[in-house]
Amino acid sequence: MRFTVSAPHDERFAEFYTGEALDASTEYLFADDARPEQTSFCRRVFCHDFSRRTVSPGRALPSSQTVQADESGMVHFSVFKPVAIHSQRWLRVDLHVAQSGEYPFQLATCGGVRIWIDGKEAACFTPFTRNTLQICQVRLPLQQGENSLLIHLEELCERQTQFVLRMIYQGQAPLETSLNAQDEALPPFMQPCAEVREDEGDLLLNLLKQGQGGEQAESLLVRLLQRVSAREEASSYALVSLLWVWHGYRGEIFPPALWRRVRSAVLGYRYWFDELGNDVMWFVGVNNALSFHTAQYLAGQMFSEERFTASGRLGREQQEIAAQRLAYWSANVSLQKGAAPGLLALSHLADDAGLRARAQRLLIALTASDTPFSISHSGAA
Repeated sequence: MRFTVSAPHDERFAEFYTGEALDASTEYLFADDARPEQTSFCRRVFCHDFSRRTVSPGRALPSSQTVQADESGMVHFSVFKPVAIHSQRWLRVDLHVAQSGEYPFQLATCGGVRIWIDGKEAACFTPFTRNTLQICQVRLPLQQGENSLLIHLEELCERQTQFVLRMIYQGQAPLETSLNAQDEALPPFMQPCAEVREDEGDLLLNLLKQGQGGEQAESLLVRLLQRVSAREEASSYALVSLLWVWHGYRGEIFPPALWRRVRSAVLGYRYWFDELGNDVMWFVGVNNALSFHTAQYLAGQMFSEERFTASGRLGREQQEIAAQRLAYWSANVSLQKGAAPGLLALSHLADDAGLRARAQRLLIALTASDTPFSISHSGAA
């Protein structure tokens, strides 16, 4: 129930892998829990490369905190990461037994776990099934007296990720646990709060509308570019903001190098899971799908003769595909409040009058309703 634990060792995973495209048509689901059936490309690479690799206990990080399991015996390091992050932690605990023997334990994890006893590997369980608890039975060889356990816990963190360990003793012989005396003074582990992010796109656009460029505006633009270029989770909303900026202020206010970065970010983005990519972006769900389709439509419109890297398509081809997806979206969704940014962008920036009018009607209906409502299949809303 109680361990000492190291600080996390976090590394961006497979950042420069090309990735893959998944088969997709416009016939997809919009439910918030809907997703392509395939495990993400980066997780498949991770499982292949990391599940049976050798981990050296000599690389263990020192303990920096103490951590207490919850009532069910679960130790939680769950976290949100907007890109794929390989996260590792090292835990320690001492077990005391009256006589030598093999002692039965149940191990459960979302992630992968390895255990050493006095420097010798005693267990390895690395299922790496994202957000799905897996359980195994192990027998740990314990010597009479004190046994020092070193535990390595790791997981590939993708968006909101359950990263947990549970260790339950299932034997009858008495067993006691303790921490080293010097570790008792370590501070308790506190689960980090979810990051609250400002709407950088709205802040930037408001500054530009007021004629305020300068350092703050440039900093906001750079942050949007970083999110889009890294293909962070929810970066499609940042991309819509970049397209507003390009449409309204291209070539003004910011230096040419930043405008070149905007162009590169737009052309290099992955607009749907049928395009090449290695990321953890969540494409489906009502509002996410709309933001991707809006970005794809407007990017294709504004860069109609440019080649888009992830799809290999010209901009006008991107725009045509996005128009079909937007039509399917508007005919099949239950509209939600978070749809406003995409609809607002389409109502002002789309070059198709019919699409602008449809987005405006949906916006009016959205602002008039406090609860989600359905659009008829006829698309007449």
